[in-house]
Amino acid sequence: MVRVPKDWSPDPGQMAIWPDVSGNAINGQGEDATRRPQHVYWSPDPPSIPFGQVQLWFYGHNTDPAFNEQRSRRAALQQEPLVPVAPVAEPGSPGDWTARIQAEALALGAEAVGVARMNPDWVFEGHAVPWRTIIVLGIAVDYDTMQEAPDVPAGVEVVRQYTRGTEVSKALANWLRARGHDAEPEYGPLSGEITLIPAALAAGLGELGKHGSIINRELGSCFRLAAVLTDMELVEDGPDSFGADDFCAACQICSNHCPPEAILPEKQTVRGVEKWYVDFDRCLPFFNETAGCGICVVVCPFSRPGVGTNLVAKLARRAGRGASD
Repeated sequence: MVRVPKDWSPDPGQMAIWPDVSGNAINGQGEDATRRPQHVYWSPDPPSIPFGQVQLWFYGHNTDPAFNEQRSRRAALQQEPLVPVAPVAEPGSPGDWTARIQAEALALGAEAVGVARMNPDWVFEGHAVPWRTIIVLGIAVDYDTMQEAPDVPAGVEVVRQYTRGTEVSKALANWLRARGHDAEPEYGPLSGEITLIPAALAAGLGELGKHGSIINRELGSCFRLAAVLTDMELVEDGPDSFGADDFCAACQICSNHCPPEAILPEKQTVRGVEKWYVDFDRCLPFFNETAGCGICVVVCPFSRPGVGTNLVAKLARRAGRGASD
């Protein structure tokens, strides 16, 4: 069962290295103009960002051997070179290749897959991504294990699935490269060149929830993201809207369960876009001290197996009645 700590206060040691700048400001909260994102956390190069010392504190604080085992496995996967691109590309139409890629992604272990045209607005400042297409992968985390949030077993499960996301995305990229189509994997938790949530929304993996994570029709919010970048011309999926956004406007479950009260009740303007947004400066200290927390995604009604799919069907029926009135 999810444990919700009461009367929590931040660790003084963590707050002693907290930077003077607000993470919300780095994210662009309250900015009306559009701009590309900046690294605020999970940087591959922590000393290069204001919250780098806080990020390193996270690693020093969460040292359970199970964490280190998964981190070591992921590091080994990252070091494995990609296979060469075959000199002759296998032919096929965009539709045929899209179907083949989706089937292969699922066979390799992804639980969800979608395709979108790459958008430069998703690329972090100072980086360039020349690829045409992004294939976004949803990697499920185990709901029962996540019931342990915010304790260590839930955090380890998230790290395990990020490791699996690394494995699946590299395997899919290698599968394409072996067939003569250049491809490059992208995976978390460290944010590389792309912020994956907007790409996943564009690829039809779900809607953005009040808790700042994506809500998927089948997986709820209990999944993580990985991706593959390619220049292939594929059939794009497009966003998926099934009523989660309206549901979140009325639902208070994740807000009521958030110990640092970081989940804001109304949408915010962030770099020119109005959307659900979690207060970074409130969330991060608790996140760091509890192995990545995870409370909000597991208490989300859409995440509960069976309940989420029934809820989606109920919202569809309600929308149908509204359209016929």
